[in-house]
Amino acid sequence: MYLTVLLAASAGLLVLGATALRELRKPYPLTAKRTFVAAWVAGAGGLAWWAASPGAGPLVVLVAGLGFLVATLNRGPERPSYPRATPYQPPQ
Repeated sequence: MYLTVLLAASAGLLVLGATALRELRKPYPLTAKRTFVAAWVAGAGGLAWWAASPGAGPLVVLVAGLGFLVATLNRGPERPSYPRATPYQPPQ
């Protein structure tokens, strides 16, 4: 059971990390990019801590890090809140 959870968490961390790396090139605000990195580091730290000494504390850190990473990925890149400019059409 321990090995299965460890492998699943490792795979999830790698997939989410690869997705975050791909998303970093998009026009996210700087705080969102920092959240990507911080959440991945927290998840990786929790995974390493849990691999070294299994327990509830490291698992909570792992799940929280992955949760923040997923939440930031679901946010999406910044989009302008105003409509795109269109050519001026004089009234007829």
